[in-house]
Amino acid sequence: MLLLTVVYGVLSVITWAAFVYKVRDLIGNWRNRELQLLCLAIATFAAPFVLASPHVYILIDRVIGTPNIASLIIYICVAICLTSFVALLVSWSSAQARLRARHWVGLGYALATLAVMTIFFFLGDTGSVEHPIDFDVTFEAVRYVDVFLLSYQLLFTLAMGMLVVLCRRYAAMVDRPWTRRGLRIVTAGAWFGLGYCVPKVVNMVWDLFGFSPLHVVSSIVAPLSASVSAALFSLGFTMPAWGAGVSQLRDLTAVYRSYQRLYPLWRDLAVAFPELVLMFAPTERTNRWSLRTAHRIFGRQVIELCDGSIALRPHHGPEDGLDSVPTLRDLELLVTRQQVEIRDIQLRLRPHYTEAVAAAAREQAQLHRLAAKDVEAVVEATQLAVALHAHNAGIPLPALAVQGIDDPAGGDRAEELAWLVKVAAAYGSSPVVADVRTRFAGSDTGVSA
Repeated sequence: MLLLTVVYGVLSVITWAAFVYKVRDLIGNWRNRELQLLCLAIATFAAPFVLASPHVYILIDRVIGTPNIASLIIYICVAICLTSFVALLVSWSSAQARLRARHWVGLGYALATLAVMTIFFFLGDTGSVEHPIDFDVTFEAVRYVDVFLLSYQLLFTLAMGMLVVLCRRYAAMVDRPWTRRGLRIVTAGAWFGLGYCVPKVVNMVWDLFGFSPLHVVSSIVAPLSASVSAALFSLGFTMPAWGAGVSQLRDLTAVYRSYQRLYPLWRDLAVAFPELVLMFAPTERTNRWSLRTAHRIFGRQVIELCDGSIALRPHHGPEDGLDSVPTLRDLELLVTRQQVEIRDIQLRLRPHYTEAVAAAAREQAQLHRLAAKDVEAVVEATQLAVALHAHNAGIPLPALAVQGIDDPAGGDRAEELAWLVKVAAAYGSSPVVADVRTRFAGSDTGVSA
C-alpha cells in the first residue's frame, strides 16, 4: 500500500505540474475551446492519482460516509479525462460537418455513460469495507455494480480505440517535436489501456452466460497493463509542457560548453587585439553587397545591437530590471561574440600564416597518429598559435604568406561554431600545436631554419 502511495504521488506531482503550466495559457486565452478541453483532460487525469492513493481513498469514504464512493469519483474522473482528450483530438479536424457530428455523438454517449455509472453504483451494494486496490475484482459479480463497471469499461474501450487511431494520425501531422513524441507515447499507453479494458469487458460479458475462464487475466494481467498505461499517459500527456524546457536546457548546456571551450583561445586573441576590429565597416543601405556576405553583415548588425544594449545597462536604474554585467541570459550572445571575434582576429593574423607551419603541423599530426577528421583543426590551431606569437613578438610578416580566406563551414554559423570549438580544443591541449610553436618560436621570419 505504501508503494502505491509513493508511485501515485510521483505521477500526481508530474501531472499537476503540467496542469499548472497549461492553466497559465488558459488564463490568457480562456475562451479557447481546445485549451479548455486540454486543461480538463489533464486535471481529471491527475486527480485519480491523488484519489486512488489508498490512504486518501479511505479518507474520502469516511468523510462522505459511503463505502467505496471514491471508486465512483475516480472512475468518473477517468471517463471525463478520456472523453475530453478524444474530443480535443476530434476538434482538430472539426471543420468537417461529419466530424462535428461524431464529436457530439461521442459526447452524448459519454454523458449517458456517466449517468448510468452513477445510478447503478448507488443501486448496488458496495459493502461496508473499503477496497482501494481491488474494487472491480471484488464487485464485478455484484448486481447493479456489474452494470456500473461494464458501462465504464465499454466507454474506456471505445476511448482507447479512438486514442490509438487519432494519436497515430496526428503524430504524423504535427510539426512540434515534443507534441509528436507525446502523441506517440499516448498511443502506446492506449494500447496498454486496451490490454486492461478488453479482458475486463470479455470477462464480465462471459460471466453473463456462464463462468469465465479469464478471471486470472482480468485480476492480474489487466491491472499490470493499466499501471503501464497510466505511466505512459502521464508521460505523454505532459510531454509537450515540459519537453520545451528540456530542449532549452539542452541548448543552454551546449552553448555553455561551447563558451568554456572557446574561452582560452578567445582570451589569448582578445588580449593581443583588444580593439577587435570589425571585418566589415558600417554599410549604407544604398551600397551594393553580395549574397555571399549578406548573412555575415546581418549577423554583425544583430550582435552589435545586443552589445550596445549590454554596454548601456549601467545607465539603467534598478527599476528597469537590467543587470550592469552580462548574465546567464547573455550566454548565447557571449558565445556568438567569441565566435565572431575569433574569426575577425584570424583574418588579422592570416598574413602570418605560412605553408611551412602547415606542413610541419601535418607532419607532427601524422607522427601522433591523429584521425584525418581532426588534422585540419589542429593545423588551424597551430597556425593561430605561431601567428599570435609572431604578432606579439613583433616579427615581420613572412615573404610567402598563405593566400585567401579559409571558411570550412561555408558561412553556416552552427558548423562554424563546431569547427572553432575543435580548433580551440587543439589550441589548448594538442601536443602538435605545442611542438610546432616551440619549433618556430625562435624564427624571425615565420619559417623554421
